[in-house]
Amino acid sequence: MAAVEPHVQQAVPALQDPLTVRPEPGRHLQTRPRRQVVTLGVACAVPSLVAVAVGSAAPFVGRPDGARALAVLQLVLTLAAAVPALWLGARALRAGGMQRRGPAVLAAAALVALGLAATHGLALVLPFRPGLLSVLVFAVPPFALAAGAALRSRTALLAAGGTVLALFALAVPLRGLQQQVGLQDLLLGTGVPSRSLLQPVLSADVERTGVGSDGHRAVFTFTDPQDRDTGGLSDGFDKAAVETVRPGYGDPCATPVARSDGERLTAAAPLAPCVPQPGGLWCDAANRCVLQRDGLTLTLAVAPELSTLDGGRQVPAALRATHPASDAELRSLEGWLPSSWLGRLLL
Repeated sequence: MAAVEPHVQQAVPALQDPLTVRPEPGRHLQTRPRRQVVTLGVACAVPSLVAVAVGSAAPFVGRPDGARALAVLQLVLTLAAAVPALWLGARALRAGGMQRRGPAVLAAAALVALGLAATHGLALVLPFRPGLLSVLVFAVPPFALAAGAALRSRTALLAAGGTVLALFALAVPLRGLQQQVGLQDLLLGTGVPSRSLLQPVLSADVERTGVGSDGHRAVFTFTDPQDRDTGGLSDGFDKAAVETVRPGYGDPCATPVARSDGERLTAAAPLAPCVPQPGGLWCDAANRCVLQRDGLTLTLAVAPELSTLDGGRQVPAALRATHPASDAELRSLEGWLPSSWLGRLLL
């Protein structure tokens, strides 16, 4: 008869009350990877977008002290955006399992710095425009870096790097698209009926202050840089010269020439006396000229004593030197902010 083995009581782990279980350090912060990627992406993207957006206004600041002030403003706003971004990024990294605060802050700072470097590099190939498309495109590199850092896998890192490289490859065709959109935005915003009318005077003796249209012609206004540097613009002398470009020909001696007194446009009047000059040019003794060329009629009038274009030779030379604006020259005509819904969406 087999011996009866004594009953051995096996230890059964006691069930713990989930309300009393304390999580491991750092586990209480863990979130879903998707939420972590979004949070970390926002933290990396905001300082980068602020920096490139403010920096994109630099070509439209003519005075050297204005450029320096813009650089200071760019630095201040970028730092102001980076401080909360570091806090948000460190919090997102700790939510992903990085328990210590110091390494999380350093990692967030590195990601913000990489985002700034990537967006500034992209801006060298594709200039930032203050429109929805630019915001979305320039947010891609920071979000790609954030995804690689949050998921922390070889596949995620390779995907992030490939996304950034693909975006740089698409920058050139995107730049061509935005140049065409910028042109249409300029025409819509100013009312100029055709690109062929965009032939502003490019003399170093004048600085353009405005572009407009009456529906039939382009109207450009200019100031005297010397007058600007002595405070003339603060006195309203932003119309030291005015140029018009319209399609078609007519009697040049009967063509009303737009003029100004330095502060405002005044009533147009024909040349008096109307003196013909070589090359389809007519001028008078009041610093006003009419040029007929390539199916266009161009006029240029200078307000007395407010421009270095003295009229003897410089006004005719400046008018003869006009040409259809290139893509780079069109960018300076467009201004910084889009003026139509097309520009706000696709720039």
